[in-house]
Amino acid sequence: MKYLNIQDSNLSLNAIIEEVTTSQSEVVIISNGLAIAKIVPCDNKSMTEKNYPLRGKPITIASDFDEPMPELWEALAE
Repeated sequence: MKYLNIQDSNLSLNAIIEEVTTSQSEVVIISNGLAIAKIVPCDNKSMTEKNYPLRGKPITIASDFDEPMPELWEALAE
């Protein structure tokens, strides 16, 4: 883990992100002696799995999926 003081650092955000991606380690930004932010490398595989939880799972459609539902129309008519 690397610590950068925001007052002493003239690094741009691009340089900090490049450091994180190449070293795959965390960078903590410090201001007035207190940690204010942490930049961590992203795990793309877990991000994809979170966005698409049903990917790769079997999908089945009920045989009566598109059949009319008379009780629904009766409820709507009331």
